[in-house]
Amino acid sequence: MSKAGAQSAPKPRKRKANGYKFPDRLPKGEILRDTAKKDWILGDSIGQGGFGEIYSAAEATSKNDLSYVIKIEPHENGPLFMEKNFYIKAAKPDDIKSWKQKQGLKTLGMPVYIGSGTHFHKDIKYRFLVMERFGQDLWSLFLSAKTFPPHTVYKCALQIIDTLHYIHSKEYVHGDIKGANLLLGRKPGTENTVFVVDFGLACRYSQQKEFQKDPKQAHNGTIEYTSCDWHLGVPTRRGDLEILGFNLLHWLSGSLPWEKDITNKETVHKKKQDLMSNVESYLKKNFSGISQVMTAYMTYISKLKHNEEPNYKYIKDLFTKELKQIGSSPIGPLEFKASKPSAAGTPSRRVSSAGTPSKRVSTRRSLAHPASDHENEAPAKVAKKRRAGKAKVSNAVQNVLSGSDEDEAEISPVAPVKRSAKAGTRTTKATATKRRGAKAAAAVVETSGSDSDELEISPIVSVKKSSRATKKAVVPIDDPDLLSDKNDAPSRIGRKPRAVKEKPVNLQDHSDSENSDFVPASPVKRAAKSAPRTTKRTKASSTEPKPSWKDAPGVQWQLKNNQSEDKAK
Repeated sequence: MSKAGAQSAPKPRKRKANGYKFPDRLPKGEILRDTAKKDWILGDSIGQGGFGEIYSAAEATSKNDLSYVIKIEPHENGPLFMEKNFYIKAAKPDDIKSWKQKQGLKTLGMPVYIGSGTHFHKDIKYRFLVMERFGQDLWSLFLSAKTFPPHTVYKCALQIIDTLHYIHSKEYVHGDIKGANLLLGRKPGTENTVFVVDFGLACRYSQQKEFQKDPKQAHNGTIEYTSCDWHLGVPTRRGDLEILGFNLLHWLSGSLPWEKDITNKETVHKKKQDLMSNVESYLKKNFSGISQVMTAYMTYISKLKHNEEPNYKYIKDLFTKELKQIGSSPIGPLEFKASKPSAAGTPSRRVSSAGTPSKRVSTRRSLAHPASDHENEAPAKVAKKRRAGKAKVSNAVQNVLSGSDEDEAEISPVAPVKRSAKAGTRTTKATATKRRGAKAAAAVVETSGSDSDELEISPIVSVKKSSRATKKAVVPIDDPDLLSDKNDAPSRIGRKPRAVKEKPVNLQDHSDSENSDFVPASPVKRAAKSAPRTTKRTKASSTEPKPSWKDAPGVQWQLKNNQSEDKAK
């Protein structure tokens, strides 16, 4: 043969290990005509099945509506032929509609037959099947979530059992239930419906009185979930339910005991036989935290005869009762990731080993707040904190927030400090150690003399006291409603001024300097609108002399420093 002839010869298509050929990819925009003379336009390839290519597709009259898929494989392959025949015989739209009415079902995860046919491309004959386009498959969701919440697993089980019941009523079994063959609906209203797809292994189930093995069909299906009957080559209805049971156990626990032996089919079969022969002890030994409903479900299947019709109502009732016991319902959205919702109006309450609430702050009502008439009102937007100013105040805030190194503490919002135009004058908001309501927050804002945009009004929760917590100067609160109860009064934390010799100090160098390290911890001069201050509410006396500005801790330090310098001179 010449080189030119060798170059023009077509390349042979790749074959899988099972001997089936992969089809050559068809071009986008190719038009296929089904047996009903209806034209379909191919879109992009969206994946490969076990034996063929899957394309998005649209009706020729609506090119932009890619709400269908077309599965295509070489005509000589067998699986799509089996699937096409199943759809034609068992998935007629009228049959599915009448079944739903008979069973009282609003939804059923059974795809309907739309169309099929043959197509020629480059002298190669293809078989194709038109199907509805669905959404995400459960396997990809499982890989992301690692496990599914129990209520989601039981809801999926109820839907899949309904679909298997319909398939069995047509004298077929599916034979390959798995996450990759379970798809969520894509159309509005079907997002929480689980559709069973891929009927390439669907066949008539055995109705013979004697259980006859078929070595040619042994270990059929996906080895992780294949039923004990399918391991022996016998398709049965109990086998479909057993396959579903293995999937449920996988979704709940995240693994299966025979995953490491997946290459040895006989070993996998033996472990499954051990499970089905002694369900309760095997599940306790190999699955942690599996609920009693799974034990009851697998035990019931293990006692079915190979040709016995399952009691679908009984097994559905098992999962329905379990959903009610865990506070869920068969109807509702499917949540594939474990959610941690908190009750409306309360923060999350994770508790550490020491009994301290964990470091999770809720933007809603804090547990430290009592119930009020405004509980149902929309929460106001919380203003952003401004910088507290000097390093001393920042360190004090950090000490309060840090708490203990061993325990987690729930952070209590600390009011920012307003810096006065005059040097050394500042006001701070007291930190509450007891419950405070809306009136207390309003009183603190009013008496502090701060502008509304400089204070953060947010839920205040109790903070674990630390030995490193810095003591704060506190603004007295004159609201009689707030002070009517001891528990609602804010704490009065302060320290007595140390007695030092009075000596004039020149503060001019510190009065207007923004970069000075000298920042008195208490006011040098009260603001015009601020209320009278006392160190302790209970011990305040009218006869007690007012503290001089010289008594302020920062001034004392400066006086002492000046004395040391004088002595040195």
